[in-house]
Amino acid sequence: MMADKIDEIRHDVIIKGRKRMELTGASDVTSFDDKEIVVQVENFGVTIEGENLKIEKFNSENGELILNGLITGMFYFNKDLSKKKKTGGFFK
Repeated sequence: MMADKIDEIRHDVIIKGRKRMELTGASDVTSFDDKEIVVQVENFGVTIEGENLKIEKFNSENGELILNGLITGMFYFNKDLSKKKKTGGFFK
C-alpha cells in the first residue's frame, strides 16, 4: 500500500554525469549549502549530498530545481522522519 502512495507522487530526477541534477515536483528547498541540499517533494523529502553544490534554478510554482556540483548521494526520507534516517539512496 505504501508503494501505491509513492507512485502517485509525480517527480522526476535526471542526473547528468554526476555534475548536474534536474528535479521536478519540488515544493520547497528547506536547507542548502555547498555539501547538502534538502528538498521537499509532496509528502517526503530528498537530500542531495556532494561537493560545491549550487542551486542554478528553483521555481516553486512549477516544481523545477536545477543544481550543479559533484553529486555523491541522493536519499529519500519521510516527511515525519529526521533527514538523518535515510530510507534509500543512489551511489551508496
